[in-house]
Amino acid sequence: MALSNADKKEIESIVRSEIKDFIGSNTMKQYENKLLELISKEMLKGKIHGDIKDIIIRVFREFYYYMWNNKGQWESRLKNA
Repeated sequence: MALSNADKKEIESIVRSEIKDFIGSNTMKQYENKLLELISKEMLKGKIHGDIKDIIIRVFREFYYYMWNNKGQWESRLKNA
């Protein structure tokens, strides 16, 4: 069963109002501030501390892997400096 245009509009308005209620703001800056506030609260609680460590470890691993694979490009530059 396909949705009619009226159904689509109604769903769209419901979703918009729910998002607006959830975020509690109308502007992007207010949303950004609210998001940063929520993240800082979670960090203080220690809930995402382990997740941050995992992300940092993965980023460093990928960085060093990339540097090792491309050492031919940067190694000679450092030797000639």
